[in-house]
Amino acid sequence: MKAKIINKDLEDYERLFGVRRMNFDQAVINYPTGDGLKVFSLEDLELISENKIDEFLLNNKEFLKIKLKRGISVSFYNALLNSIEDEIDERVVHLNVLRDKYKINKRGIWDKEILLFVNNKFAIEVNSSGQNFKRDGYNIIINKISKQDFLNTCCNEITNIEKEIDCKNKMLSSFGEAITSIKEHYESDKKLLI
Repeated sequence: MKAKIINKDLEDYERLFGVRRMNFDQAVINYPTGDGLKVFSLEDLELISENKIDEFLLNNKEFLKIKLKRGISVSFYNALLNSIEDEIDERVVHLNVLRDKYKINKRGIWDKEILLFVNNKFAIEVNSSGQNFKRDGYNIIINKISKQDFLNTCCNEITNIEKEIDCKNKMLSSFGEAITSIKEHYESDKKLLI
């Protein structure tokens, strides 16, 4: 895939670069200076497809919210899209990724558990697995979730996230206190030396 800079305010306006990787809102491009890579917002780029996978990604950017670890082919997105559309019996227009869990065993078999809200009306849970570095043979199981189960799951996830945020805030506070203390201690030692 290629990327053309379309933001007139950027120094490389109108230049064309190769895309290294991308997510739903940013692209990492091969850049000739520095460490060889530079991150751009997709709003600043015109993405140019070079093959069928590129076309799929350009037409289905929301699938990039589902993380693919090393070893999982991009073709998983296409298999997932086909499975979802078969299950809901309509085209996927909007994809809200609520949970995306991943694990891999020692034999190179990966498992993903994904909670999705599709087209603002279908709550589905996807359990999928596959072999590392293979482009096909995915096992994708899609279960529609009842409204009540979906609401319960969302409430539980919100509670868990709030607990994590509280824990991280306590950690931030501890680091802040440590920084303040060391600065005060350093300043008092400095005064004693004078």
